[in-house]
Amino acid sequence: MGIDKLGCYVPKTVLPLTTLAYARGVDPDKYTKGIGQVEMAIISPNEDVVTMAVEAAHTILDEADKASIDMVLFATETGLDYSKAAAIYALDGLGLPRSTRALELKQACYASTGAMFLAMDYVRAHPTKKVLVLSSDIAWYGFENAGEVTQGAGAIAMLISHNPRLGVISEGLKTVRNEKDFYRPLFSKVPLVDGKLSIECYTDMLKEVEDHQPHLYTCFHLPFANMAKKANSVLSYPMDEPHLNVVKELGSVVGNIYNGSLYLSLLSVLMHAQEDLTHHTLGMFAYGSGAMAEYFTITLQDNYMQGIHLDSLKSITEGRHRLSMDEYQTMMKHYESKEYASDIDLSDHVQPHQTFVLASISNGHRNYKKVK
Repeated sequence: MGIDKLGCYVPKTVLPLTTLAYARGVDPDKYTKGIGQVEMAIISPNEDVVTMAVEAAHTILDEADKASIDMVLFATETGLDYSKAAAIYALDGLGLPRSTRALELKQACYASTGAMFLAMDYVRAHPTKKVLVLSSDIAWYGFENAGEVTQGAGAIAMLISHNPRLGVISEGLKTVRNEKDFYRPLFSKVPLVDGKLSIECYTDMLKEVEDHQPHLYTCFHLPFANMAKKANSVLSYPMDEPHLNVVKELGSVVGNIYNGSLYLSLLSVLMHAQEDLTHHTLGMFAYGSGAMAEYFTITLQDNYMQGIHLDSLKSITEGRHRLSMDEYQTMMKHYESKEYASDIDLSDHVQPHQTFVLASISNGHRNYKKVK
């Protein structure tokens, strides 16, 4: 069991970290070298976690895949509704059968990995079926605070099957603690974060669960790109710098996408590794504040590159619109107002690269539209 196909979507609007640094009176090196971020993706007006998830899945699914999907698991900490699962909207947008189970899962940035293991258990019991695991999040901390530089937006789609094309997943160790490093209480529109504690929890739990085996690459959950350096330094067999740079390369130009961040790191390896990775086993470390951590491995298969759509992945960093500070602030104020709006028309915001958009909100109901 494992990952049959892996897809990704990232908004085309991005904020250069140098632009943010100059606006905040900070030495740009603190951002670009200190935390390793070059750009961060910013959500467009007619996008949300559902549109991004559908865009990610759209790049990898064919009609045969859709016919075999028996369940959709949507992992997010950017939920749209206290009751209705984002998976319902995604299932409808993708045109999946009405007999498909659709659920939403939550545990900070770990939920996508938990969903993946639940999906593998399902296909173990139903070997002719597949499960679509979606992870989609918007990392938004508000203006002029310590977390502002570690924002981002994006989605990952994983198709889980009994005989995977991309990689076989092997379970490792997991651990859970009741920690207070990061939380999103109902009274606050943005997360409350103890950054120092969060990094301590992350590295301590990594030490607890790592497999003490050398791997050519170990992929990490990356709230910021240079978290890979901190994580790598505690491994029993750390990677050299060239391999470490491959692990974090894609994240450095996307930013934090919460549940999808670990799998963005995996995609970075698949896209940028210089070696043929056939039959290589990669380390994978998932972390979700609060806190849950798991270390597992993925062994890449004979034709592992058939499990990704390379052209769509390469386009992640192409045709991007780099925002000014005024544009960034306008867009994020719009995002905040949209998330609490009962009625809004977004039909004038469709961009050429989009296939699925949030067209409007009517009396609190989200109305999506396929545009091509």
